[in-house]
Amino acid sequence: MAIHIGCGSWADAKYVGLLYPKGLPAGERLRVYAEWFDRIELNNTYHNTPSPKSVAEWAAQTPSGFIFDFKLHRSFSQNPRHAAGSGEMEKVLAAVHPLIAAKKLGTFLLTLPPSFGPDNHRLDELDSVIDKLPAFPLAVELRHRDWVTGDTHAETLDYFRRRKLAWVATDLPRLDSPTLCPPVDEVTNSQVAYLRLHGRNPNYLKAKTAAEKHHYDYTENELMEIVARIKTLALRAANVHVSVNNHAENFAPKAALALRRLLGQKVKGVDLDTQGTLFGD
Repeated sequence: MAIHIGCGSWADAKYVGLLYPKGLPAGERLRVYAEWFDRIELNNTYHNTPSPKSVAEWAAQTPSGFIFDFKLHRSFSQNPRHAAGSGEMEKVLAAVHPLIAAKKLGTFLLTLPPSFGPDNHRLDELDSVIDKLPAFPLAVELRHRDWVTGDTHAETLDYFRRRKLAWVATDLPRLDSPTLCPPVDEVTNSQVAYLRLHGRNPNYLKAKTAAEKHHYDYTENELMEIVARIKTLALRAANVHVSVNNHAENFAPKAALALRRLLGQKVKGVDLDTQGTLFGD
């Protein structure tokens, strides 16, 4: 059992002073990020599938054993079947080749929008994506809560298990909305469990930008709850991938470092026996 914690970005300037010393060139941030964490979730690949050359450079900046989870381009979220048969799939396959060669590809990640619900979509729309990806786990995040209510709940998990998809558990604001999936901690692929933390901003549904939605600073008590969820997943999966995605200010790396501490993992430059808290002053 291995627990791999990371953020969805290494480039944010707001991380200077926490992860990076002042004056560190932006091009050095991934190298230093990899001194803190052994995993990154590539969220930038959702907006633009990178070139193989760029990905090879990322792989070269990280040590052996470092893991990249590759988020599929937004076209796969908008129309999975169409994207699977388009040139975007060819770009993805080319982009991940350097990670496969370096033995640094962890999982693929597909995030589906709240509009992708059981009333107007079927999960087998993902079949063509699954069939064309290399033999690495595909983690899928569903946002519409009707996938996990009533009889549909069992049908959803059955599909995930049959297709060997990794269920993405989420930590989202606990608001009464069909567009927010409640916390469902399931392991549908014994090789990897996946947990994504988006913060618990009570104004999430009113927010107009992603930064506003994710503007939330987890408390230590809340992270202790999340640690319990991680440990439960770890009982049933060989690996647990945890992405801290409350990407506003420096909230994500701060929470990710705190999770490592709470789990007893090594935190660079911190004596875990004497460290008080990463919260507050």
